[in-house]
Amino acid sequence: MIAKLSAHVPHLLLAGLCAGIASANVVRISAAILSLSALCLVVLAVGLSGARVALLAVGLTLAGAWWGALRLDAIDRSPMSAEIGRAGVARVTVTGPARRTEFALRIQGRIERFADRHVREPVLLQLPVGRSPPQGSILELSVLVAKPRSSEDGFDERTWLRRHAVHVVLRGRDPEVVGRRGGLGAVADGVRAAIASALASGVSGERRAVLLGIVLGEDEGLALSLRADFRASGLYHLLAVSGQNVAVVAGGVLLLAWLIGIPRMAGQVGALVAIAAYVLAVGAQPSVVRAGVAGGLASLAWMCAR
Repeated sequence: MIAKLSAHVPHLLLAGLCAGIASANVVRISAAILSLSALCLVVLAVGLSGARVALLAVGLTLAGAWWGALRLDAIDRSPMSAEIGRAGVARVTVTGPARRTEFALRIQGRIERFADRHVREPVLLQLPVGRSPPQGSILELSVLVAKPRSSEDGFDERTWLRRHAVHVVLRGRDPEVVGRRGGLGAVADGVRAAIASALASGVSGERRAVLLGIVLGEDEGLALSLRADFRASGLYHLLAVSGQNVAVVAGGVLLLAWLIGIPRMAGQVGALVAIAAYVLAVGAQPSVVRAGVAGGLASLAWMCAR
C-alpha cells in the first residue's frame, strides 16, 4: 500500500499545485500571507519525515494560490483605465492578426506609450476599414481611449476582454509604421510569415484567405458573405486554430521521420520543435497553448518511457 502511494506522490504534489492555482479564481488571499505559509510548510516537511508528503502538498497548494493571485492581480491592473475619454498620440505594437468587421479593423495590440507617459498594457486597437498593419509592427497614431462594449446580443465583450487583460479600446486613425518588435515576438513573426508564404504560394483571393484561416486562424481576408456561409454550414470552427492543427503538425513530423528512417527519438524532438514553432506562429491563443502543452507532454512522456 505504501509503495503504491509513493508511486503517486508526484501526481499528488502536482494536483495540489494545480488546485491552488485554480482556487485563486474563487478567493484571493494576501500574497504575503500565502508565501509565508507555504514557506513554513515546506520547512516543516523537510524536518518531519512522517507527514512530509501531506505538508508538501499543502505547501504547494498555497504556493499555487499565491501565484494565481499574483497573475490575476496583474491581469486586473490597468493604468490606461484612468485615461478613458482622453485623446492623444500613442505608440502601439501589433501583437495579433487583425479581425475585419463591416465598419472597422479590430487588432490585438500592446500600448507602449500614450501622450507623454510610458505604459505597457494589452489593448484592443480599432482602425477604419482598410489595409491592416502587419503583425509585429510598431505603430504611432492618434487615438481616443474608450471602454469596451458591454453586453450586446447576449455577448459581454467587456468581461471577455477583461479576462484577456484588455481593459480599454483605442479608437485610432492615420497609423504610421515606425518599427518592428524584437526578441521572441520577432521570431514568432518570422515563422508566421514563412508559413504563410510557403502555404499560399501561387494562390490568391479567397482560396488564399481560406488556407490562411484554416492553418493560422487568420480570417482577415475572408469576405463577410463567405464567413456567413461558413457559419451557416457549421464549419466556421475550421477557421479557428485548435488541437487538431497541433496534432496534424506533430503527426506529420513523426510520419516524415518514419518514412525517411530517422530514429523515433529524433522524430519526437522534431515534433517538439515543430509544436513550439507552430504555437509561436499562430500566437498564444488558449486553444493552441492547451493543445501545444498536451502535445509536448505526450512527446516528453514517450521520450522518458513514461
